Amino acid sequence: MTESAGNVHLNYIKEFVVPQILTQLRNEKLVTYELEHASGLDGFMSALYNIHLRTETANGVKTRMLVAKFMKGDVAFREASKSYIQFANEIFVYERVLPAFAKVLAAAKLNIDVDDWVPHPYVSKFGYLEGLSAAPGIRESVLVLEHLKPSGYVLGPRLYLTPEHLLPMCQKIGQFHAISYGLRLTDPMQLELLRSEIVTLPFINDEDPNDVKDNFYRYLYRAAFDRLYDFFDRKIDGNTFDRQNANDVKLIERLRSLRAKYNDEPTRLLEKIRTCVLDCEEDKSFGAILHGDYNRNNVLFRYEEQIGDEEQKVADVKMIDFQEMRYGSPCLDLSFFMYMNTTEEIRETLWMEMLKTYHTNMYDTLKAVVEGIEKVEAAKLEVYSFDEFYKHYSRYAFYGVMICLHFLPWMLSSPEECAKISYLFETDLQGEEFHRVNMEIGGDEVNMKLLAVLRHACKMGYMDEL
Repeated sequence: MTESAGNVHLNYIKEFVVPQILTQLRNEKLVTYELEHASGLDGFMSALYNIHLRTETANGVKTRMLVAKFMKGDVAFREASKSYIQFANEIFVYERVLPAFAKVLAAAKLNIDVDDWVPHPYVSKFGYLEGLSAAPGIRESVLVLEHLKPSGYVLGPRLYLTPEHLLPMCQKIGQFHAISYGLRLTDPMQLELLRSEIVTLPFINDEDPNDVKDNFYRYLYRAAFDRLYDFFDRKIDGNTFDRQNANDVKLIERLRSLRAKYNDEPTRLLEKIRTCVLDCEEDKSFGAILHGDYNRNNVLFRYEEQIGDEEQKVADVKMIDFQEMRYGSPCLDLSFFMYMNTTEEIRETLWMEMLKTYHTNMYDTLKAVVEGIEKVEAAKLEVYSFDEFYKHYSRYAFYGVMICLHFLPWMLSSPEECAKISYLFETDLQGEEFHRVNMEIGGDEVNMKLLAVLRHACKMGYMDEL
């Protein structure tokens, strides 16, 4: 981010954001505010600023800490990185989706509010913004949320999570998905309207002549598949695979089938999973508005007070960063964090409990939403039983494996390797060096962890219908 862009953002906060926030704070008068660039929190596509706001209330001075998020880069960068799609969709979540969901929750008299899911939003705008857009037609984005650090929320561990983290994540996303299902049963036109306003973020787009060279998903999953099958070819005749073990024999067959179907263009498998709730009649009931990037780095945890040497218990979870939100299968949210954030041991011991925790929270919320509505028959709810949900999940849970194939080597590599691949991603995504580093980072130690993920998916039957 250039210094001039930073000045534009700061001036916009002073002239437009702070006054808009004050209109929402009834019977409060501005005392002072301070702004700072949260440089350590900047992302690849966004610039972040902290706002320390002090107001006079009937009970004295109140201090709030907020965070403001803006798009980075020029028009060319934003087009190439899909920033315009991602930021438009994130703003759509706060402007349209969450208010619609809030009405559903209020009508059902549930003891849940959207502020239980996300930081409270104060400003959410996308498009031509006076004071921020450099010229007519230049789209900008601004999102101002409650900063959760003063309330004790922090990021979780860097990669692997404990049951204390995983089960609350299942609970939260289950409640969130339930509202889409509730709308389908009670107000399908509203759900369809919301779905139609989401800007599609496909994994592959054959209708776009520039997709072959401009779609970064193609480069990421090309490298991921090349790495997987380089490892497979090197190890198939050794003792890495146990040909006396029925599960490994099945895995070899499934990996060969996967290669035959998708090696030419791995992103087609991701797109098949993304569109399953649109294309497959038996899956349409599970179409939901998703977070899209539900992973440990996009949720914040608040812990209970630690007692002695006991492990800290998670008191609450909140979701952030909806930039990859989509309409699709719940598997895109669930299988992603379940595979990315679990060790082999956790997968063996906690997997079904995680799914049942998700389903219990989803189903209980859904039942509360439709309770007392005559047109919702019991048979319609049966579509969302655990058995039906798990049949759907089993068909598409491989999505999380695909994410691991690409992203887990980055997360498990050394800090130096991770910094290098991140730099190449930003500067030379299409180059030979980016592909080579993707193939090598973490070495076979990481490849064995990927193999453990594949073994689990194959044993669970998640590769049977690819």
